[in-house]
Amino acid sequence: MNHDNRGRSILAAGLLLLSGFSVPLCAAELRASSPTVVGAVSHLLLPTSANANGQFGSVYKTKVSIFNASRFDYSIRAGLSDQTGEIAVRSIPIRSNETVTFDNVLADVFNYAGAGAIDLDSRNGEYLFIVSAQVYVDTGNARYTTSVQFADDLGAITASRPGFVVGISVNSNFRTNVGCASNTSSQQTITFSVYDRDYNLLGQSSSFQLAGYDWGQYGVNVPVTNGGVNIQTNGNAVCYAVEVNNVSNDGTYQLAVPF
Repeated sequence: MNHDNRGRSILAAGLLLLSGFSVPLCAAELRASSPTVVGAVSHLLLPTSANANGQFGSVYKTKVSIFNASRFDYSIRAGLSDQTGEIAVRSIPIRSNETVTFDNVLADVFNYAGAGAIDLDSRNGEYLFIVSAQVYVDTGNARYTTSVQFADDLGAITASRPGFVVGISVNSNFRTNVGCASNTSSQQTITFSVYDRDYNLLGQSSSFQLAGYDWGQYGVNVPVTNGGVNIQTNGNAVCYAVEVNNVSNDGTYQLAVPF
């Protein structure tokens, strides 16, 4: 394997591993939706982050940049969660129009080695911020990065608002997993259905249960090429899909878009 393929394989494998960490968008109850201004919000969830060793001596890290898009100085509540729930809380002060960057957010903010999800909350609808995040690994040849999408409060799937991921394939070249993180203390049922490019249902729908603030990920077993997955719940959850190339192990991470 050459250095380029090795780097891509390492990063893709890391993303598949990291997509298994869940965290509620809140610690005890659902937060109310906050107003958005062209992507600037007061609350975001980063569903995967890492400060962990990978294959071939690599180390996964997560870079996060936060821009204060308001005229206020304030502090952002940063909560770190793993599969057991929220395990650490820190405060990130940020001035008006300031950009704060953490090259290894888990180590820099939480002094934590491992993987998990990060919840960022200014706790005020006027305290808006913009975030960019990426999981990366440095090799002797180059840095390999994959952008990781945040979900704000309006990005959760609910009983009246299903979600969709697009352009996914399950065939000899690609495999796809669907995952969800619960955003409620109640048990819920997640149902996902696969459609072809013309929105014809393929095969049978699949369902799985999520306990309160639980996480689950399941493989899509219905053959499809450049189709989509419709995801529904009777509760509240943040969902996503990961499509992986069967040869190179390059992965594409996509949050489900509610509609």
